[in-house]
Amino acid sequence: SPDNRYATFFYGELDPATRRLDYVNAGHNAPMIFRAAGGVERLRATGPVVGLVEAGRFEQRHVVLGPGDVLVVYSDGISEAMNVNEEEWGEEQLAAASLAAFPCSPQQLIDTLFVAADAFAGGAKQHDDMTVVVVRME
Repeated sequence: SPDNRYATFFYGELDPATRRLDYVNAGHNAPMIFRAAGGVERLRATGPVVGLVEAGRFEQRHVVLGPGDVLVVYSDGISEAMNVNEEEWGEEQLAAASLAAFPCSPQQLIDTLFVAADAFAGGAKQHDDMTVVVVRME
């Protein structure tokens, strides 16, 4: 593809019985795991963005989610929400808003993140999709 055309993606398969998440991250924003015991783990890229490198290779990795852990997968449209001054909300703000919302249900966290991103944007027109997926292990 042309140098200015590429796509990122995050693909994961969660086995609820073992709590194992197998994943591949092709240059996508690193999903966050908020550990019940404290701390945040990032699922960083395991290969290049799709379409930028002709022979890109992607490594599959895995992580085990513990009871109470929360996985947040999001598109760049939410972390890159811009205000009228063209400042980005950012991944740090997304993480801070997530931590401030705990404990809550996955739907409450999704709602909280959209409200926080919208408040930051202050009505500025957005140019990308905003997608958030939240999984909480029981």
